[in-house]
Amino acid sequence: MITIAQETVEQEIIKAVEEINTNLKIGANINGECCPGNIGISSQILITIMSRLEDSLGIQIPTNVYIFHNKDTQDQLSIQDAAKKLIKLSKKVSN
Repeated sequence: MITIAQETVEQEIIKAVEEINTNLKIGANINGECCPGNIGISSQILITIMSRLEDSLGIQIPTNVYIFHNKDTQDQLSIQDAAKKLIKLSKKVSN
């Protein structure tokens, strides 16, 4: 588990999702409660966002982790829940 503020992770996710929202002209309201998978952003794009998060936050997300979905309940996760999952399952990259 990494030590990083929930708010920092949420803001990075919001920034990335908002960029996609604008570029694709989805018109969704992006905040911590938004579920990116439910507003029309495909999993391929969300995987790209995860890669960007690794770079911007200096972390490593395991290859078998997809932060935007709960495989137990089959639910799309909100940005808040995705941030919690990311914090719990990722590792700090050592430079």
